[in-house]
Amino acid sequence: MPDYKFRVSLKISHPQVDAKTISDTLSLSPTISHDTGDLRVTKNGRLLGGSYEDMFWNLDLCDGKRIDAEEVLFEEFIAQKNAELEKHKDFFNKLRSTGGVIEYFVGWFSVDSINMSIYLDPPLLKNTADLGIAIVLCAYPED
Repeated sequence: MPDYKFRVSLKISHPQVDAKTISDTLSLSPTISHDTGDLRVTKNGRLLGGSYEDMFWNLDLCDGKRIDAEEVLFEEFIAQKNAELEKHKDFFNKLRSTGGVIEYFVGWFSVDSINMSIYLDPPLLKNTADLGIAIVLCAYPED
């Protein structure tokens, strides 16, 4: 049985495109976003000084919850998200070709063990790569 939970966000950054264009094109509202040139601030609104060099658009694909792999395997989750995003393939390719970055940012949490494994088979990796989406895994072993 799988012994991990995970959270996934779709993150997009670009030096010129604005966050509204991302939202409008994907018909999705980000969890967090800012545009190039916006003042840098904390989540609480405190100014940090300076401005953002790139637009940043982030959507939590798990509604703020950790998903238990016993309910949905990570690879099944990514396959489902890839299928939902397939219609935006040309848009993603345009973003990447003009300096943008698109990624699934994954928080990967152990449950009762530090031995966590997922199997990303070549067709899933190819499909994700064809969409121009990188996978960033950030593992959090149990203390």
